[in-house]
Amino acid sequence: MSISVINSILLALCLASAGAEEHVVRTGAGQSTVYIVADNEVHNLTRDRAEAVAGGVAPRLRAQAAGDADTRELVLYPKGAARTEWTRRVVTREVLVRLAAGTDVARLARAVGAVAGPEISYAPRHYIFRVAQPGAALDVAVALAPLPGVQHVEPVLKRKMTKRFVPNDPLFTNQWTLLNTGQNEATVGADINVTNVWDRFRGAGITVAVIDDGFQYTHPDLAANANTNIHYDYRDGDNDPKPEGAAGHKPGDASSPNADSHGTATAGVIAARGNNGIGAAGVAFEATLVGLRLIGGTTGDTQDGAALSHSNSLVHIYNNSWGPTDNGFEKGGAGTLAREALRNGATTGRGGRGNIFVWAAGNGGAALDNAGYDSYNGSIYTISVGALTDLGGKADYSERGACLVVSAPSGGETSTGPRVQGTTTTDLVGDFGYNRSDVAVGPIGPGDLADRDYTQNYNGTSSACPVVSGVVALMLQANPNLGWRDVQEVLIRSATQTDPTNNEWRTNKAGFKFNPNFGAGRVNAGAAVTLATNWANLPAMVTTASEQASLSVAIPDNDNNGITRSFDLSASNLRVEQAIVTVDITHANRGDLVINLVSPAGTISPLAELHGDTNANYTAMTFRSTFNWGEDSKGNWQVQISDRRANNAGTLTSVKLDVFGTTPSVPTLLAKTVANGQFTLGVAGTPALAYTLQVNTNATVTNWTTLFSTNAPTSSFDLIDSSASGARRFYRLVR
Repeated sequence: MSISVINSILLALCLASAGAEEHVVRTGAGQSTVYIVADNEVHNLTRDRAEAVAGGVAPRLRAQAAGDADTRELVLYPKGAARTEWTRRVVTREVLVRLAAGTDVARLARAVGAVAGPEISYAPRHYIFRVAQPGAALDVAVALAPLPGVQHVEPVLKRKMTKRFVPNDPLFTNQWTLLNTGQNEATVGADINVTNVWDRFRGAGITVAVIDDGFQYTHPDLAANANTNIHYDYRDGDNDPKPEGAAGHKPGDASSPNADSHGTATAGVIAARGNNGIGAAGVAFEATLVGLRLIGGTTGDTQDGAALSHSNSLVHIYNNSWGPTDNGFEKGGAGTLAREALRNGATTGRGGRGNIFVWAAGNGGAALDNAGYDSYNGSIYTISVGALTDLGGKADYSERGACLVVSAPSGGETSTGPRVQGTTTTDLVGDFGYNRSDVAVGPIGPGDLADRDYTQNYNGTSSACPVVSGVVALMLQANPNLGWRDVQEVLIRSATQTDPTNNEWRTNKAGFKFNPNFGAGRVNAGAAVTLATNWANLPAMVTTASEQASLSVAIPDNDNNGITRSFDLSASNLRVEQAIVTVDITHANRGDLVINLVSPAGTISPLAELHGDTNANYTAMTFRSTFNWGEDSKGNWQVQISDRRANNAGTLTSVKLDVFGTTPSVPTLLAKTVANGQFTLGVAGTPALAYTLQVNTNATVTNWTTLFSTNAPTSSFDLIDSSASGARRFYRLVR
């Protein structure tokens, strides 16, 4: 069947359905969304903004001849969702296709009236097919889906990401995040312990890409650290990531003088030039900064993937203080190419050691949003970062989650909170950005600093995230050979237990402390750099998985006990690092559901918590946990699912458990000393794993007697047989 006939049938069917044109878009993660074409709205590609038009726009745009110069495109909204700038999707002239090996790409593209681009370097067998007419990407995607060799296809849709907005409250002191001496009634020591690190390491030689809304690389406190050779603007498609909306910058909306100020503030937290006699100091104040302008306007998966893989042989760290809207309703967020870029960067970037992707957990705490609902934070390849106040507690806006790795000082509570104190950093030069002459006076003194080139009003997880990026830069300067997983473990091992009276702190079987509010705790630069300096890299990562598919298990309505699915991994042999649970659940209000993962050691990871999401179903939804880091994979894992509100029962149709870690080293047992009737044995093993010491008096017999079992406290430790006697004894160590 020709493409023109397919398009005609599709269009006729769509237009015949109650006047609303619908399209089902299925992403590479297996999630499907039904979209409605807006009848009286288009997106102006040149101005990158939505515009109201007369009704019946879709047929008019589609009727245009190929090659027409009209730069308008169709606008979509999820069916049943409120129409806001955050739910708006813009149809592009691109279709993402994954093909089977050996497929004739050019021929396939010609068959559907498209032009194929080259294979995407960081996503093998993925191609972008380009079309000429408005709306054609929707039709071409439908036409391609059943053709031989096509494994996945989706129209590339642009959308607007939310910046991790900061509470607009006045802040009082500078640099308390770096050295907290109790300024403005803060808690002394609730900082990142970095000042002593600067004696040896300041980030020199480490490149951090700031993926954000713009980067004012000419700022007096940033210019010395900016690498202008590899900057890029993925919104405008040029090599200049300057912000818009301010005099001397890219043209923008003059009514929004702080439209693109987010990236410059973020960059300053990482690497504002220190010890230069002006302004503030970043965490790694001699690191190199690269601006990658991406957010603030609409972007699609094409730009996201490209930005996250930009110069990944040169860039060490990618800072991402952005993500899907933080309303608790949106799940997922990362497109196919973004996920491929994360995987590719972690496995091949930075000379094979892996790029480091640091991500803001999100500011939807008040809406009961969870960082784990965001598939950027839910990726094992990212470092998910929560935000702390100057008292050391969780900021009210910061999102919880079992995916959190660490948290970082950022800023005080929102304007309704008892105290407000945030981060000092660079701002757009002059009367633009966050610090402007029209900024209102805050509840506790002046709204901002007298020097308009800086602000003390930056907080949110947006400023917590770059704190961790800066710490990682210091770690990589101390030890450039750290792999991406090594960076995560060093951060976890070295973190400080912040707010220790919080009753959700738990110690897992490996001895690591975790809390869904904080991850492993407050990032500790001094301890992290010390640990990183002589760190022996982790062995290669391996995975074990178990899946239960084609289920039809009822989830009882309004029943806290719910259902439990068990996964017997007794045959596995991993020192665990992370776990991923993927579920398919049919339920009218998925916010009613609570999902926990329980490890064989009894560690509970809260994956989904009770919240206000009234959307239906979890489809191929993945949840990540870092809480089992260091534990033994052997034994029975459980996924517990319960419905905590009345009136809507659900059904579990599939659940999968993926456990990531390393194969433990073979333990070595050596005799050390005999003293006072005790025999001491030295052990070289794998930390946290359980070992059993057995004994007998004749090595030829099989009836070994167990003396005791213990978890290895470190990689080298001693075991003592206090019952040793004069008789000959043989020992063995088993797992």
